[in-house]
Amino acid sequence: MKAGKTEGEIIKILQEREAKKITRYRLEIGDSPSRGAEDAKVTIIEFSSFQCGYSKRAQTTIEKILEKYPQEVRHVFKQHPLYKGARLAAEASLAAGDQGMFWGMKDIIFENQRQLKEENLLEYASKLGLDIDQFKTDLIDHRFKEQVDKEEQQAVKLGATGTPAFFINGRFLSGAQPLESFVKIIDEELSGKKIASKWGKNVKDEREVRKRREEDPNKIYSVPIGDAPIKGSKDAPITVVMFTEFQCPFSKRGKSTLEQLMKAYPNQIKLVFKHFPLGFHKNAMIAAEAAMAAGAQGKFWEMYDKNFDNQSKLSIDNLKIYAQELNLNMNKFNDDLESHRFKKIIDADMQKGKELGVRGTPTFFINGKKLVGAKPLAEFQKVIDGFLKEKGK
Repeated sequence: MKAGKTEGEIIKILQEREAKKITRYRLEIGDSPSRGAEDAKVTIIEFSSFQCGYSKRAQTTIEKILEKYPQEVRHVFKQHPLYKGARLAAEASLAAGDQGMFWGMKDIIFENQRQLKEENLLEYASKLGLDIDQFKTDLIDHRFKEQVDKEEQQAVKLGATGTPAFFINGRFLSGAQPLESFVKIIDEELSGKKIASKWGKNVKDEREVRKRREEDPNKIYSVPIGDAPIKGSKDAPITVVMFTEFQCPFSKRGKSTLEQLMKAYPNQIKLVFKHFPLGFHKNAMIAAEAAMAAGAQGKFWEMYDKNFDNQSKLSIDNLKIYAQELNLNMNKFNDDLESHRFKKIIDADMQKGKELGVRGTPTFFINGKKLVGAKPLAEFQKVIDGFLKEKGK
C-alpha cells in the first residue's frame, strides 16, 4: 500500500479488497446421500424439493456436470421440501437410500412430481425392487423425518429459502442455472489458482450487505412528499424525509438528533414524516394509524412525541389515553382507528420506501441523499452543510 494515503483512503482500499472476496458457506454433509469420490476437488451440495419444477429442471444440468467432471466433482443431495407432498417424498427417497437406491428413487420421484401419495411411492419402490415391507415401515414410522427436518433447518439457517440452491465448494448458486454458470465456478475451483475468499453465515444477509455496498453513496433520490406530515418552513432549503416507526429504538434515537438539527438550522430545515412500521413490532402499525388520526385533527407532531416518549406502551388503550391528553375528539379518533382510515396511506409509504431501497428504520433522505440509521449529528451536518454551500446559504 502506497505511503502518503489518508486513513480514510486506506480504509476504502481495504473495504474494496474485502468486497472482491468470494463468499463461502460452511455446510456439513452428514448422512446426506452423495455420489462421486469423497476426495473430489469440487463438492456440489444441492438443496431441492421434489415438487419444485425448477429442482426437476436442475437434475439434467447436474447429470451433465457429472459426465463432464467424472473424477473431479462430488454431488451431495439435501432435502428442502417446500410443498406438502414433497415431505413424504423426501422421506421415501431416504428410505430407498437405506436400501442402496436413493438416486434411482430420486429420478423416479422427479419424473412423477404430481403423483407422490403413499401408494405412488410404494409403487415406485416396487419397481426398484426394494424390500416393500421395510420401505413401508420406514414411511409409517417416519424413520427419516428427523434427517429431513435437520436438512431443511440447515437450508433456512443459511438463508437458502428457495429451491434449488447449490453450494459449490461453499459458493452459493441459486436456482436452475444454465450449465455454463456451474462450469465457470467449477473451472475456477479446479484451476489451482488462489481464490481470495471469506466465510459467510447467511446468504440473504450477505446479499443485503452487497446491495448496500453497491449503492452509490452520492445518488440523489426523488422522494415524493405528497400529503405527508411536515414540520418547519415549507420554503426551507433543506428537506429531510424520514422513513421511521414508533417502536424502533434507533428511530427514537434519530428523533433526538433531528431535534438538535432543527435548533442548529432554524428556518433552514423542513422535516417530512413517512411511515415504515416493521412487521416484528406488533404495535408499530396501530401507533402509525393513531398518529395519522391525530394529524387529521391537527395534532400529528404532538402524537409523534407521545408515541416516542412512551415507546413501550403503545397498545390501543394507551394510544387512546394519549389522544385524550391531547384533547382530541375521541369519537372521531376512535372511528378512524376502528375503520383503519389511514392504513392505505401507511401502506403506500412503505411501498415507496421499499422502492427507494429502505430496508430498516430510521432511513433519511436529505434533499434526496440517503442516510441510513441513527447516525451522529455530525454526519447529518456534513450533508446539510454541503447542500447549503451549494445553494450559497
